[in-house]
Amino acid sequence: MTNLKNRLLDEVMRVIARKFRLEICAVHKIHWHKEPGDKKFNHIDVIERDRAQQTDETKSYVREKIPVLQSFLGGHCGGYNWNPRKGDLVYVFFYHERKGICLGNFWGWAEYPICRPTPYDIADKGGQWLEPFQDPKTLDFSRQPYPPLKKPYCFRWYHGPVTGTTGKGRDWAWMLDYCQEGDAVKDCRTCLNIDSIGMAGNRGFKFYSHETESKKAHPLRDLFFNESGSYWMFDAKCCGDCEECTESSCCSELFTEGRSFWTVQGANGCDLKGHLRHYPLGTTEIHSATEKVPFASEQTGSRTSVVADDDGSVDFAWESIYFAQNAYIRCMKDGSIVINSPVQITLSAPLVVETQDNLTSGNNEIGGHCAHGSCACPCGGAGGSCYR
Repeated sequence: MTNLKNRLLDEVMRVIARKFRLEICAVHKIHWHKEPGDKKFNHIDVIERDRAQQTDETKSYVREKIPVLQSFLGGHCGGYNWNPRKGDLVYVFFYHERKGICLGNFWGWAEYPICRPTPYDIADKGGQWLEPFQDPKTLDFSRQPYPPLKKPYCFRWYHGPVTGTTGKGRDWAWMLDYCQEGDAVKDCRTCLNIDSIGMAGNRGFKFYSHETESKKAHPLRDLFFNESGSYWMFDAKCCGDCEECTESSCCSELFTEGRSFWTVQGANGCDLKGHLRHYPLGTTEIHSATEKVPFASEQTGSRTSVVADDDGSVDFAWESIYFAQNAYIRCMKDGSIVINSPVQITLSAPLVVETQDNLTSGNNEIGGHCAHGSCACPCGGAGGSCYR
């Protein structure tokens, strides 16, 4: 005997399935908001992937003006505007048979995700997009996988090993135009930790965690680097706080003197140029050349420096020096001023006023007239004017 209850339920389910269904579609066209008043609010046209016929004259399997679900509108003229790209597979929830809304992307064999060392890593990679081939007859995207992104940017957070407790990891990297490693290895399989992204040819930021996985940097380091090789670095830890450092060697690939050391380092590729450095005690220098040695041991280029009171590595408080000729001006920590030149010191002014006694240990030659009080000059010591 026929079960009318089940027959009725089946019929209701079939009606619901026709009216409400979730399908995977391919993006055919994008109607994005380009100009004020164009009334295009990030809608898309989609192609139903699962269909009875491969094609027909009316292209009945194309659904037009499907709105894209937005994660953040942000008010009038604001928000995070998003739409999938042409050829992307998307989830579309259809209602009233032909009306629908795009819920989000769907991974497929046409577009692979990038590799991550753990499922908990954050990897946001984008780049310039190359349009995939679309069959002009069926409108399907038959050549797969699609061309990979070019000249990518990337925003990454490295979780670190999954151990059941806190430990190494939690490093951040933000690569701007463009990541050399991400362009060379498209799926990023080699990007395992923060050291996987080098500075050479790259431009971006790195923020090392309290328990960094890096074997080339101290914990809690902040670093911005430019394609030229120049960089700006802040250090917050010393070798004693780093597991990778030993008593005889420092793991850092960049010169540092530990906590509170920071530098703005100029470079041309691997060739380091001038820099501005702040040392842990407060000593600060501007230097035209770079040596990976302590402040007191530098011997090249030209340097101007101010020295902290408790920095005992040198005996001056301020100095401007040209090392090649040992020409310098120094303000010593006892208050005396020292000026040294192996060639000449030139003082040029309409009037030079000296308010205290002078001690001259060498000879003086005066090419003009002078007026003075009593002296032992050939003028007889009577004062007045003399010329010699």
